[in-house]
Amino acid sequence: MKKLLTAVGITLVVLSCLLAWAVVAMDYGDHVAVGSYVFRRDGENSTLTLSADHTFHQILRHGRDERHADGTWRRVGEGGISFSKDFLAVAGDEPGPDGTTFSDIQKLLGIYPSLKLRQYHVLWYGKTSPGASPVGTYKGNEPNVTSTLSLSEDHSFVQTLTSDGVTKEASGRWSQDSSGTVRFSNHFLKTSGESLSNDESASSMDPQGSNLQIEISLSEHLPEPIFHKRLLVW
Repeated sequence: MKKLLTAVGITLVVLSCLLAWAVVAMDYGDHVAVGSYVFRRDGENSTLTLSADHTFHQILRHGRDERHADGTWRRVGEGGISFSKDFLAVAGDEPGPDGTTFSDIQKLLGIYPSLKLRQYHVLWYGKTSPGASPVGTYKGNEPNVTSTLSLSEDHSFVQTLTSDGVTKEASGRWSQDSSGTVRFSNHFLKTSGESLSNDESASSMDPQGSNLQIEISLSEHLPEPIFHKRLLVW
């Protein structure tokens, strides 16, 4: 009987520990996000402090250059956090069209939090011409930006983009692989009016003759930037 009671006691303790761990692991509340984080890579060093009032302060150092920024942060879904355009981008970060930087809370062993910055954003182009293939004319829907994209049967594309009274035009090539994914050459214009860099790509999953959800993403060989939370002084 004594051995049975001991076994039951151990089992209850283990179950209690597992339950406590699960509660912590599934908690992505503001109190988890609030705190100080550090990013270090290749001579670049950034300290990010998230406050309970949803403001942040950031220091970015690269060599002798030091910059400071203050902005706001907000929750996106359960474990996502977005930063206002004041956020100072670090290596490997791919801000959205409006300058917003998105991140996801990760937890090592379900306990120790960190912020992984996203390396992509999505542009929406609505199709304005009929047809079951990608060939046709599309119109972008980014605020304060007028953009059109025309895909031709010879796999060339023409893109125009107007922002703040300045119009830019680009011509390039597009292709569609066996899975239906449409890919664009580096001539493709981002909302900023700049063409893709050598480390960026633009692609859209099989549109099936409908709208284009074009993902602008950084190359896979660029490591994702991660801000680690400072749990101790280090």
